[in-house]
Amino acid sequence: MIKGTNIHKRYGAVEVLKGVDMEVKKGEVVSIVGPSGSGKSTLLHILSTLDYPDAGHIEVSGKTIEYQPRLIIQPAGWWKRAANLVLDIIFLGTLAFLIARVFSIPLVELDPDITPTILDAVAGFTLATYLYLAAVIILYYTLLEWTTGRTLAKYITRTKVIVEMEGTRPGLLACFIRSVSRFLPVEFISAFSARPITWHDSLASTMVINSGLSYQEKLSHNLTAKQLSLFRSKNIGFVFQFHHLLPEFTALENVCIPGWLAGRKKNEVKLEAEKLLKMLGLGHRMENKPNELSGGEQQRVAVARALINQPVIVFADEPTGNLDSANARELHQLFFDLRKQFNQTFLIVTHNEELAQLSDRVLHMKDGKIV
Repeated sequence: MIKGTNIHKRYGAVEVLKGVDMEVKKGEVVSIVGPSGSGKSTLLHILSTLDYPDAGHIEVSGKTIEYQPRLIIQPAGWWKRAANLVLDIIFLGTLAFLIARVFSIPLVELDPDITPTILDAVAGFTLATYLYLAAVIILYYTLLEWTTGRTLAKYITRTKVIVEMEGTRPGLLACFIRSVSRFLPVEFISAFSARPITWHDSLASTMVINSGLSYQEKLSHNLTAKQLSLFRSKNIGFVFQFHHLLPEFTALENVCIPGWLAGRKKNEVKLEAEKLLKMLGLGHRMENKPNELSGGEQQRVAVARALINQPVIVFADEPTGNLDSANARELHQLFFDLRKQFNQTFLIVTHNEELAQLSDRVLHMKDGKIV
């Protein structure tokens, strides 16, 4: 039914899962218990394909989902960074000249009786000219790198800017720091050196990489991201501790939404949702919105939503964590009733040892391992 093999997961310096192996068979109700921080919820999210492991693979209903290891991000070579600088100087000079012509901005003060050379033009720059050029440069780099991760030059050299530790596009502040730090006297020299990161990269904790690298891609060997999402919607149900019901929709609509997203017929999904809500004792509450339902009723709606696509397995992350003891016991009993009626499989993460003992099996986690 579902099997995890040698699952590892690390967040920064913290190793959360340390080679977990586990298997849940069809029709079982299995609980995972353990102290906070032991890795229970992380394991549940990985087994349900909501998160990815750093190593290992999972099998769900005969489908193997194996993730690629993290790819190493390699900085662009010095010659590409130098080409970016030279090309951007050309683009910026052209852009500054065109803007000045359109808005009649005086760039230099020259003697009208002589034919100016380049040195004469530079010598004729006023303070206003330097401020104007600085503004153009800062806006050019900041806006383009913030919105696209690239300047015009980086499109040509096929490079892009990313946050060094995260591999994502830098934010507005980081792009602004990169732009301003280009005015450092050493910046021009460092762009032509063999150093992998220039000064504006260092100060903004960013780097320029080859855009051909699909950095931090975590795709299944068997499924594309879109196929994995479709597989999840048809085979996996998830019950969250805090329901995550959409407040603007009724209970019936909340249950229907996963079915509609899976491409099923609207009326077919609605009839199935009504049947589930009636079976869960909520036939009279279908048109109520979440804020009109009690905590126990909201959780039952969440259970119905998890079941709407008839998944092969239902994951429940602390489903009774915010319920009183009576509602918690009732919800656990509901899982067993559903197992009996539909041969449903449940994997539950809980702190409640008493309720966990009602399960077919109890797995104990400690320090990222099943003990």
